[in-house]
Amino acid sequence: MSLLTVRVPASTSNLGAGFDCVGLALDLWLEARLVPGTGPPVYSGTVAALREEEDLVLRALGEDRAATGGHHLEVHSDIPVSRGLGSSGAAVVAGLALAGLLDRTPLDSHALFNDARRLEGHPDNVAPAIYGGLVLATAGEPVKLALHPGFGVACAIPNAGIDTARARKLLPARVSRSAAVTQAANAASLILGLTRGERELVRHGMVDRIAVPKRASLVDGFENAVRAGIDAGALGVTLSGSGSTLLAICPTDTRHQVADAMAAALTAANNSAEPRVLEVSDRGFTEGVAG
Repeated sequence: MSLLTVRVPASTSNLGAGFDCVGLALDLWLEARLVPGTGPPVYSGTVAALREEEDLVLRALGEDRAATGGHHLEVHSDIPVSRGLGSSGAAVVAGLALAGLLDRTPLDSHALFNDARRLEGHPDNVAPAIYGGLVLATAGEPVKLALHPGFGVACAIPNAGIDTARARKLLPARVSRSAAVTQAANAASLILGLTRGERELVRHGMVDRIAVPKRASLVDGFENAVRAGIDAGALGVTLSGSGSTLLAICPTDTRHQVADAMAAALTAANNSAEPRVLEVSDRGFTEGVAG
């Protein structure tokens, strides 16, 4: 009997003006295993308090199949939950990948992406979780891009999370022509800037006209934290996913100062937050069979 293991990275989505289409894989991981033996699922790390009926790994795997062949599910995650860092996308990818291992079906990344997108609903989360790195989740197959090595990621992660469904309800049903044009131009600037290493393009590209203006009020101290991050050297600060994490793109040598400044500004607004410098993971999900 074999031990089946899948590791999936965290991700940031809605990156700058790349709403629902640009994401980055981050070096925080969820590991899901089908372990020989019987028993209920076992959860640890940031999902230690997870209830079985809420488990997206189990839902994607198929509850009736978790015990197939005498296995039981174990999930450990270091990805903060409800902080906009792709915990749900990682869980869905892990469950689908485990199902493929269980069926001894060769995993095709594009098929996995399509299945995960249908289940999870956020292509800019599941694409980086599968492919790794900087990904443009287009209408067809996602495009993996090369992030310029001069750029890094700094975060401020509040203790308080945000419910994604609640944040999604705040989005406008319609946007003006000027907002749409600006968003398109900023998204193009973002991709060019991140891949070419052009800071001014990144500054423009990190400005979102659709989601962030509506969701900023969900994070106490947001505006002050953005200013603090910029003053400390960030090229742009945005909400990671739907929040509550603030994420900055910055020159690599300013990452720690930026993270500290953003977290301090949030904490000063009675929104206690942890500074984190996260590496971009060029690797997406990995799988293994032992025994």
